Amino acid sequence: MEYLFDILQGKCKNHIAPFLWIHGEDEAVISQEILRIYECGIRALCVEARPHNDFNGPGWFRDLGIIQSICKELGMKIWILDDSHFPTGYANGEVAKNYPQLCKKYLCSKLLDFCGPMKDAGAILKYALRDETDEIIGVLLSRKTSFETIDPATTIDLTDKIKWIPDGSMENQEKTIDKKYGYPVVNFDLPEGEWTLTVLTASYKGGEKKTEGYLNPIDPAATQILLDTVYQPIYDHFCEEFGNTILGFFSDEPRFGNLHGAENASIGRNVDMNLPWRDDLAGILSEKLRGTTLEGRDIRKLLPMLFLQSARGEAHVLQYVYMDLVSQMYSENFDGVIAAWCEAHHCQHIGHTIEDNNAMARLGYGAGHFFRSMAHQDMAGIDVVIQQLTPGMDQGMFKGMHRPGWDGEFFHYVLAKAGSSLAEMNPKMQGRCMCELFGAYGWAEGNRLCKWLADHMLVRGVNYFVPHAFDPAPFPDRDCPPHFFAQGHNPQYREFGILMDYMNHMAELLSGGRHVVPAALLFHAEAEWSGDYMLTQKPAAELARHCIDYSIIPAEFISDCEMQDGKFMIRGQEFRALVIPYAEALPSKVLHMAEQYIQNGGKVYFVDGFPQRACEGGRLPEMSGETVSLQELAEKMVSDGIAELTTEKPAPYLRYYHTCKERTHIYFFTNEGLNEFSARVNGAVKGNAYVYDAFSNSLTEEADPFALKLQPYMSKCVIVTEADEIPQPYVKKAVTRGKAKEEIALEHPEIRLADAGERCDSYGEPMELAQFQPINTLNGLEAFAGRVCYQMSVRLTEEQAASEGVLSLYGVQEGAAVTVNDMECGKRICAPYVFDVGNALKPGENQIVVEVNTTLGRRYKDFLSQYLPMEPIGITGGISLKLY
Repeated sequence: MEYLFDILQGKCKNHIAPFLWIHGEDEAVISQEILRIYECGIRALCVEARPHNDFNGPGWFRDLGIIQSICKELGMKIWILDDSHFPTGYANGEVAKNYPQLCKKYLCSKLLDFCGPMKDAGAILKYALRDETDEIIGVLLSRKTSFETIDPATTIDLTDKIKWIPDGSMENQEKTIDKKYGYPVVNFDLPEGEWTLTVLTASYKGGEKKTEGYLNPIDPAATQILLDTVYQPIYDHFCEEFGNTILGFFSDEPRFGNLHGAENASIGRNVDMNLPWRDDLAGILSEKLRGTTLEGRDIRKLLPMLFLQSARGEAHVLQYVYMDLVSQMYSENFDGVIAAWCEAHHCQHIGHTIEDNNAMARLGYGAGHFFRSMAHQDMAGIDVVIQQLTPGMDQGMFKGMHRPGWDGEFFHYVLAKAGSSLAEMNPKMQGRCMCELFGAYGWAEGNRLCKWLADHMLVRGVNYFVPHAFDPAPFPDRDCPPHFFAQGHNPQYREFGILMDYMNHMAELLSGGRHVVPAALLFHAEAEWSGDYMLTQKPAAELARHCIDYSIIPAEFISDCEMQDGKFMIRGQEFRALVIPYAEALPSKVLHMAEQYIQNGGKVYFVDGFPQRACEGGRLPEMSGETVSLQELAEKMVSDGIAELTTEKPAPYLRYYHTCKERTHIYFFTNEGLNEFSARVNGAVKGNAYVYDAFSNSLTEEADPFALKLQPYMSKCVIVTEADEIPQPYVKKAVTRGKAKEEIALEHPEIRLADAGERCDSYGEPMELAQFQPINTLNGLEAFAGRVCYQMSVRLTEEQAASEGVLSLYGVQEGAAVTVNDMECGKRICAPYVFDVGNALKPGENQIVVEVNTTLGRRYKDFLSQYLPMEPIGITGGISLKLY
């Protein structure tokens, strides 16, 4: 238990590295911002050069040298974001400028529907070409069976019939794709009936505008340009600090970018979507068809089915193999190439792809397959920005800045779990999962919401954090607030260090153990590529709302599965059951493993029905498992004894994480709902139990630590040791209080205000309130932002002053600090706003001062803050002093 004793003694490793944005500021400004990070208890940072005015130039290396020197002196570590602006892959413009052949390339499709018969028909092809560098890959004629559906058995290859028609009257006609050669046409005999002509081209045009000119992530030569342009010069300047002060590079949201967004980027569901491509991909794809029902077929005749559906379902086989191939190519030729360079240069490779709205298994914003996209990194990575996670918004889509909105069910029940599951089952990552957090929520985001977000991640196994962001630009900077220091104008900053200490303590405590988790939930990627499917979050939400923990596993991890006594192990993780979301088709290896597990006495739950075929085509193996409806899944698993913990009453918003280290079991509980939860949790291991408070970094004993009473935004950590009791110097006796013998309501407070416009440096003249009310309801203070200081006094007798005193604040939305008779009695950034003040009380007049902070949302009304509710300011429900 040395790890626990180290934490309690303040020997805690650093788990936080916030973004530090640099724009070319003076050394003094950069130094001040780093010191602000340091004084929050943070011992690392991630340099983001996105806004820098001289990236890769003398100014950039000057500033990086300043940062390196200051951090080395302070004992801080550095990560570096790996491009001049996000997303990674721009390579500071080098690819588009000097290596255009290594830019993203796409397979594009132009569809023309004709009706025959017609001898010597012709079709104009020039409108399928976007650019003079485009290449026609094929022209295929297929019988149309319905709209955007063909019969591949009828496909005729017309590619060798293409002709370029000279155009001698350019002045009077539309510009052709190539003045020298004219424009392409194809002549053919059109058979009777309806037919679809598919014109396939390879083009550097046709992707999302934001990443046009970016490197092709399935070409290793393109990734090398990024390394040569960005990574190598930094190494050349600071090679001695690599692996010491400089830990490595952060890749931010690299993606295929063949389409803007994720919603319409699902293979086989958008005929207008251009597909990631490189010149030799058709040949590689043909090789990958071995072992499928399409083996030996002419690949060019098959290519239209990447865009169209087929009468006999063969398109699903091709689409599955294509997605399987390009997602693996991305993993090897982008992620893998960067990781190899980093390993050779004594540094680490971290970051995240873009996961928005189910991009994890798609093209567009996605990289094809979440678990492959970061397989070579040293940490798994995710991010949460722009209110993607908001308390209570977990039932489905909700409106936000992003169109068509955010899928709250995905962000609540899949995102963090996918990241931690990858970290736990990828040996290179050693259980480390990073989240870029807090960014672009707007000035209305305060420490209390940040604590909720941090708990959301911690309770799902995320244990490293990149807070977004520290920004030394002049205040107010409109770039993606909030900024934690904001040149002293952010009223939240004084308590921000409390949050950082809390996160560090909890992350250290929960890291490095064995996650005890009852259920494995199959990731839906291959199912989505192969036909009808159910999103992973559907069963995930059902499990979470019934207090059943789960890990998300991809199909490819199945090959590492071992089975014994009704359990199965995947890469060191042990599970009691496998849950398979509905899938029309699944890979053969998954189906065979599931059946083998059933035969070994295991539980496999096929949600809403069995698969109908294998992704590769061919016959479906015999399945002897059971199907269960989505609505009945969790209850069935509880009745089957799969659930580890149970609650005395429904607990749809109680979340827990159980990890085991050195015969010590750690249970972390959070209330993610907006109402108080009160019930006992049953099923925990037996032993000596203690409650750990990460804010005070202390252990206490409670009579029944698993009797939970959690207000919104609250959490509780219980440590159970099977070994000897923890020595008393490390444990505080629990304070047990009965009913208060007296409760004194404090009234008529005097308030003073410190305005954020003046950096919250000093309080103004006092004002007396007749009653506690939201400060923003007072005339002239509707847009107040800053800190509010309440001053009250209470006269106590000697007997009252000798009592145990507890000060309770009601209706507080943000941070609060209490001082009694000039003695500091604590700070809180979330409920419970309860302070032990007994040692500060005295007979006679007692001066009580309570400081509360606000966000800057009401003052600046920034665009991002409109998506968060404006909470009332100050103490709205009163203050009471209870005497025990």
